[in-house]
Amino acid sequence: MSLTAIIIVVISAALHAGWNAVGKFYQASGTAFLLSATTAASVLFTPYIVWFGTRFPVEEISIQFWWILVVSGLCQMVYLTGIVYAYKNADVGIVYPLARGFPVLLVGAAIFLMGYSVSSNQWIGFFVLFIGCIFLPVTSFKELKIRDYLQPGILWAGFAALGTAGYSVLDKEALNILTHAMGLYVSNEYSAIYYLALQYWAMSVPIALWMICTRQYQQFETAWSIKGVASIAGIMMSTTYGLVLVAMSFTENVSLVVALRQVSIIFGLVIGVFWLGERFYIPRFFGALFIIVGLMVALT
Repeated sequence: MSLTAIIIVVISAALHAGWNAVGKFYQASGTAFLLSATTAASVLFTPYIVWFGTRFPVEEISIQFWWILVVSGLCQMVYLTGIVYAYKNADVGIVYPLARGFPVLLVGAAIFLMGYSVSSNQWIGFFVLFIGCIFLPVTSFKELKIRDYLQPGILWAGFAALGTAGYSVLDKEALNILTHAMGLYVSNEYSAIYYLALQYWAMSVPIALWMICTRQYQQFETAWSIKGVASIAGIMMSTTYGLVLVAMSFTENVSLVVALRQVSIIFGLVIGVFWLGERFYIPRFFGALFIIVGLMVALT
């Protein structure tokens, strides 16, 4: 993994932890917050979609790409829904590390089954990182019991992790198709931004349709009332994942990108303690230490 990709992912991780902290403040808004944030990003990127579509022959992109885009958007919805409801039931310092850490093993297994190479060091690092995530939800080593992981907030975090694993694998495949089709006309970075722009429409439209189908009309008013802060979160979300997509275009093994993104867990813990006033417990310190060691092993 190149130094450029590493720096890009670390910057992305800091921004990711930041927008999750904003989401924690507006957890009561739930689906409305998601709609407002994703719609803001969608509108922001619409001129880019128009420019890209009129400048380059997007009709050469295969139908497979568009199906992957739709499914990836649904996986993003799963992640966002899980993370919002998790924050309604647990602290950022608990939810965020678990939602970010669980997908590492899932993505590693998925890309291995897809034929990509995963070294022994990477597997060891993934498992050490995962163990660190296991320590994070508990307040004392004496209370390390299964029931500590059966609270609603953690179950929702697991739901979010499934979405993360899904879109991480799908997005790498979609980028491969897109960059192959557009490689003669434009650089990979421009293609990555185009994919990001499309993906936010693939998220915001299903959310809006879901609210209409379930008759949650009041949520539209709520979304409009928090449009300012939600727009900021949406911009942070899009910038965050845009950087990740660019890093993916530099890296063959997507599991390394997913693993390195877990440095955001450390940022999340710091924000939770020093900004949101959450308590810090000894097991969380050791959990964070395991995460750092796991990342170092996986990247060597």
